[in-house]
Amino acid sequence: MTNKQSKTAIVTGGSGAIGGAICQKLADDGFQVVVHYGSNEEGASAVVEQIVSRGGAAIKAAADVADPQQVCKLFETAEETFGGIDAVVVNAGTITKCPIVDMTIEQFDAMVSVNLRGSFLTAHEAAKRLRRNGRLIFISSGLAARPMAGTAVYSATKAALDAMTVSLSKELGERDITVNSVQPGATVPGMFEQSDEAAKIYAAMSPLGRLGHPDDIAEVVAFVASESGRWLTGQTVRADGGSMN
Repeated sequence: MTNKQSKTAIVTGGSGAIGGAICQKLADDGFQVVVHYGSNEEGASAVVEQIVSRGGAAIKAAADVADPQQVCKLFETAEETFGGIDAVVVNAGTITKCPIVDMTIEQFDAMVSVNLRGSFLTAHEAAKRLRRNGRLIFISSGLAARPMAGTAVYSATKAALDAMTVSLSKELGERDITVNSVQPGATVPGMFEQSDEAAKIYAAMSPLGRLGHPDDIAEVVAFVASESGRWLTGQTVRADGGSMN
């Protein structure tokens, strides 16, 4: 744990498993962290408590990422509490795994609203508010590169983030802001921990013989967010244990 906390990060979806691990790792690396949550206030509180107990600085902040006014307020809260914003991790997302013939328009709208509209609104505010040498990081998915049956809409929304990454890196580079996406592979806990048998199948896809863990993803995100990641931009980084090769 570093004692110097001069940078601030916002992590959307920070109350979940991967988001929480990202928050904790960034705090360990010296970031003051805004732990965003949509409805899981208990999870966000637990993440904040863990960070503070280890000597870090963090607050929780609720927002519907599909609501532009609430997203704007999220960023204002970060600035009012900690000053300028140096890193934004766009992690909030939702998935319904379902064949397209059975998918309802409500399920479609829910995924597009959070995964695409929410990511756009978050990136929109980040582009206006990130300080020079900032970091914008999208959490995509291995399913963007290799969709499975039943993930058509989810995979499409995540593939859109990879496309946004390339475009925004060209828009924001003049301010020394890097833009990258990270594609987690099969990670537990998550959609892949449906049964012991399913876990074995997905673990076998990796040359390392296991599923990913939230800390595995957090370490990659932390590198991209660090000064060491300054020459990495416009890239989609696969954090999948080689399972997509």
